Amino acid sequence: MAITREIKDINRFRQIVSVLLEEGFFYLIEKVKLGSWIRFKKKNLSKEKIPAEVRLRKTLEKLGPTFIKLGQILSLRPDLVPKEYVKELGKLQDDVPAFPYDKAEKVIKEELGKPIDKIFSSFSKKPIASASISQVYRAKLKNGKIVAVKVQRPNVKKVMDTDIEIMFYIAKLIEKHSEKIRKYRPVKIVEEFKEWTDKELDFKLEADNAKRFYENFKGSNTVKIPQVFDEYSTKRVLTTEFIDGIELHKIGEVKGKTGYKIKEIIKNGFDSILTQVFIHGFFHADPHPSNVLILKGNTIALVDFGIVGYFDDYLKNKSIELFYGVVNEDIDAIVDTFLDMGLVEEEETDIESFKRDIKKVVDPLQRSSLKDVKISYVLEHVLDIALKHHVKMPVDFVLFGKTIVEIEGIGLEYEPDFRFVDSAKPFIEKLIKKKISPVNMAKDLMKNATKYGKLFRDLPDQLNSALRKIQKGTIKVDVEDTDIKRLAIDIDRSSNRMTYGLLVAAFLVTGALLVNVGEPIFYGFPLVSLLCFLLATIFALILFVSIQREGK
Repeated sequence: MAITREIKDINRFRQIVSVLLEEGFFYLIEKVKLGSWIRFKKKNLSKEKIPAEVRLRKTLEKLGPTFIKLGQILSLRPDLVPKEYVKELGKLQDDVPAFPYDKAEKVIKEELGKPIDKIFSSFSKKPIASASISQVYRAKLKNGKIVAVKVQRPNVKKVMDTDIEIMFYIAKLIEKHSEKIRKYRPVKIVEEFKEWTDKELDFKLEADNAKRFYENFKGSNTVKIPQVFDEYSTKRVLTTEFIDGIELHKIGEVKGKTGYKIKEIIKNGFDSILTQVFIHGFFHADPHPSNVLILKGNTIALVDFGIVGYFDDYLKNKSIELFYGVVNEDIDAIVDTFLDMGLVEEEETDIESFKRDIKKVVDPLQRSSLKDVKISYVLEHVLDIALKHHVKMPVDFVLFGKTIVEIEGIGLEYEPDFRFVDSAKPFIEKLIKKKISPVNMAKDLMKNATKYGKLFRDLPDQLNSALRKIQKGTIKVDVEDTDIKRLAIDIDRSSNRMTYGLLVAAFLVTGALLVNVGEPIFYGFPLVSLLCFLLATIFALILFVSIQREGK
């Protein structure tokens, strides 16, 4: 791998390798053969005694904004790195020195096509927040609206592209030379990080996210979302309504103040997360305390929509099942959900060992009262066990789990008696009841009618194909003579059951297809549709009784 073809900025590369050496990563540098790019220094034994996760955090802090952002993204991904690294990287702060006002003014003029004084009646020269990608100013539009103006750092894309290029090179070397770190897939981590930064650098995407949140919570009495001003927003400038609130991590400041109740504030925060995930299927995936504001009346406001998660109907349903399994200490339900989602690769994962590890985490809940249960503890450990057993987790589910961990941590700090489970359990149970209601089941059947139709169309061909293979000897079946009669009986019984099963499915599909057709109507369904569901139930009962009798 020729470095000059892979990396354009050799000086920055040398600087990165030097910092790795200073922070005690001598073994890694030696392992991946990077020592030739820096002057040899004495091995720093004192630093090597410090835990690796602490040294990594300090390394990222020294390397600047791009690497700090990488660490923050990794702190959201317990499916990619062990939990001790997740916790340590969560300490990374995105507070970086502000860039001069005149540069911000230049970016605004380039993006909006007018000088600042032609757009705003006032504009504070001192930023109210400064981060690795942008900084935020308070301003007033000509119409009197108070706004927050987010301005991208000059040349930040070029700087980040250079650093990511070097990250890719080092990640490839690590995968090639270090078997221990290879299992964490460093190249994949850098690839995902590049996708995240590309999205975060496009403020138009963030504006779209903010507008979607605004519509989802329009009319809410507990959640406030800032309005986006499209005419003053571009790819590098984002103008939104200014929210004057207290950052969530400063919640202690409102204790005892009129108009604020901490327990209600935290409950509203939890309810908003559950609503985002399980109702909207679109949620704020970076609930950093500075991105959640407290307003009077115990309302919360969300800001900074660069990182979001998505839950489609399938992921919603599976997450509800998984969540319900955790809350009810149902280990089989937890593991079965992972298996149903196709996240467990059986050649890489020992299912029984995975189940035993899950049991160790969930079992103590059976000896605890509901108020003592920390759902964040359970989710955190379940994610860590999944990583250990090579269980692939959907990124959006991981982001949801991390969001719960963050919010519950804040809740426990300021309101120790508050328990997330108390709010979550009835919410999840209500969703499950809604999911299994006849109307929703009928809708699901209609949605999947095409799949069932294909199954019935393909089944005869598949059975014929299997029989032809048996006749040709492609599939060999070895049985002893004494078992022939038993085999014939079993085949006969199985074919009868298959017939009953097909009849049940056929009546369910037919009933679903006719759910909006015909009259008279009983309990919201046409009579013909109800008859189909009734026949499906009768044949299902016959099948059930047959299986029960054989079991006895």
